[in-house]
Amino acid sequence: MKKQISALFILCAALLQGQTVDDVGLFQNRNLHGSPRFSAMGGAFTALGNDPASYAINPAGAAVNRHSALSFSLGFNDYRGNYSQFYNTEGTQANFNVLFENFGINLMMNKDGEDRFSLAITTTKLADFNRNFNIDGVFNEYTLGEYWADRFENVNTDFISDDAFAAWDSYLLVSDSTGAIIPDGFAYGEVVNNQLVANSTLRYVANQDGSLNETNIVLALDKGHKWYYGLSFGIPTLNFRREEFITEYNLPFSNDPTYSAREYTYRRLNDINASGFNLKLGFIYKPIDEIRIAASYQSPSWYTVNQNYEVDVSTSFNQEPEPGVGTFVEGSTITTGNYSYRLRTPAIYRAGIASVIGKFLILSVDYQFQNQSNQRLYTNNNSIGIDESFLQSEYQPALNTMYRTSRHTLSAGLEVKLNNFFIRGGYRQDESIYRDEFVNTTAGGLQAISGGIGYRRGPWTFDLSLVNSQRDRNYALYRGLDPNNEAFEVLDDLRMQEVTNNIIAGVSVKF
Repeated sequence: MKKQISALFILCAALLQGQTVDDVGLFQNRNLHGSPRFSAMGGAFTALGNDPASYAINPAGAAVNRHSALSFSLGFNDYRGNYSQFYNTEGTQANFNVLFENFGINLMMNKDGEDRFSLAITTTKLADFNRNFNIDGVFNEYTLGEYWADRFENVNTDFISDDAFAAWDSYLLVSDSTGAIIPDGFAYGEVVNNQLVANSTLRYVANQDGSLNETNIVLALDKGHKWYYGLSFGIPTLNFRREEFITEYNLPFSNDPTYSAREYTYRRLNDINASGFNLKLGFIYKPIDEIRIAASYQSPSWYTVNQNYEVDVSTSFNQEPEPGVGTFVEGSTITTGNYSYRLRTPAIYRAGIASVIGKFLILSVDYQFQNQSNQRLYTNNNSIGIDESFLQSEYQPALNTMYRTSRHTLSAGLEVKLNNFFIRGGYRQDESIYRDEFVNTTAGGLQAISGGIGYRRGPWTFDLSLVNSQRDRNYALYRGLDPNNEAFEVLDDLRMQEVTNNIIAGVSVKF
């Protein structure tokens, strides 16, 4: 049989909704990154300023500097994902990465005058997506092949899903002479009591990388050392690539070539690149030298998103499924989606208060608010691969249903100065972007405890921080539709407690 790749596939909108919600979440789930001083103090810098990472939350902070400055920092990130009850196995996945954290340059104008101007450019990491998993589970009683065969039994291959078509293209699914998937139409199994029984050992491999970064061009004014004003133009960029391999092996097979598959691997790729812009306005007010009060507004970020999905299936057989095919078949790679669309993320409101006691103690507290219901997907004349009406009828309702309408973040930090040394500590709590009823099947909030030290000698400052952060996250391996078109877990979700220890080292010089 010569196989032809069909141009017609069914789009399972209910499943794509969940994928879209997770993809949009990449733009919102942040980690505690930035300069060593910023991260060591929990990111509570709305009222403090005088740090390149702080300009990303309140541009007025660029005017607090007394001198021009240049800074750079790197992170050394140790990630550990703890999991249990994944097909009777438990363990820890560990990754280590070296990360760019922050770069900034701040040029002070008229530094000796009553009113001072500042021009700054800073680039800061907001989130890191680097993860690698390689996990084996035992005795999966309902395989992907079984699901695809059950779902599309007696359906012609011109009208099955992309995933099932990829399986059929690698001879994992079996069709009759008319092209319809036969009952029990997966190419493996053992007949027990006249029933075709199949189970597998399951291996899940995920290679994920990327980050969310933002560059800010900042103009700031120090008005009489009492009021500080700032305006910035932000350019956020996101790149994300996740390639997953689901392998089912130790399959029962027979000497009948139709049911002789020993193992197969389902591969899927999700590749996203996006760039956008936003505006920030902020102020800092010093009613007395010991107190600083501040607030900032960050406009919605408008992104252009380019996204590509693809899938394929490769199968190993004990005997050739058809003469001349061979015992290892790599199916065609199918591009299941190639999209360009627009995304608007919610505005962010920040407020902070800080106390600077003499030259030896700083205390700072920040609050942040977002209305997640203001998140919007849309298209324009340059969009490709997706229709506005379908976007609004199928994808946007999923965001409105799963995202919470209000999201709160609290952070606090302190710094103690001992001659030329600094000791710092901080705490941060980010609420999940998801409503409470969806947190267990998506991603929870972030809790971070941080600390650090610094040393200043002349114009040079050397800083080091450690950030310990924790978040519970659920990875959906494969969701399907039951006979009532309700979503369910075909393969068990992978539930992880993610613990990250990030050491950030930086150097800055004043001039």
